[in-house]
Amino acid sequence: MRTSEPPRLSTWLLERLAPRDKRESLVGDLLEQYREGRSAMWYRRQVCATIWAGVVADLRAHKLMAVRAVVIGGVAVILLTWLSEALRRSLFPWFATRPWGESEILRQVLVYYRLPFALIACLGLVLTGWMIARWHRDHRAAMVVVGALSPLPLAVQWSVETGRLLQAGLWPFWDFRLALLFHAALLFVGYPLCILIGGLRGARSDGEVASRMSIS
Repeated sequence: MRTSEPPRLSTWLLERLAPRDKRESLVGDLLEQYREGRSAMWYRRQVCATIWAGVVADLRAHKLMAVRAVVIGGVAVILLTWLSEALRRSLFPWFATRPWGESEILRQVLVYYRLPFALIACLGLVLTGWMIARWHRDHRAAMVVVGALSPLPLAVQWSVETGRLLQAGLWPFWDFRLALLFHAALLFVGYPLCILIGGLRGARSDGEVASRMSIS
């Protein structure tokens, strides 16, 4: 029998995102099979399949909760987008004075990539994921996952409008088009990932909860 421990990240995710009523037995069963000779890759696949099955079952059984999670994420995306854009416009006169001197890199960071405003949005979405997880403790995996999908309608709308403008000949220079690729990655991948990260921050395993209760 193998004495080594299974992949820690997979176990960490399983302890937080597996169905709560079956979590202890699932963790024990997978750990036992791993120690009997199953590979680490098999263990990772089983963890992913277990979490996904729980997410689908929760979404089917709790549709109104899923709608609420999507609404929370969608409202957060809209508000953060509005806040970032309003802040950018208020600072645009300062940007126009070229406070970066002759640094082209700094100009692109501020004007093309808008990194400070993207960071504000990302931090806000991490907090949103944390709130979704805290407000849906018994079904947090499913609700965080579906909440992470809420930025996608905005991303699709942005990509359609940007594609239309590109076809019309706007932004012919490649340095700005690279910035557009960055924003596409941020909308389609970065924002959903921020919500997932925040949701995992708001998730604690049952073992951790029991340990805290026993200490207190």
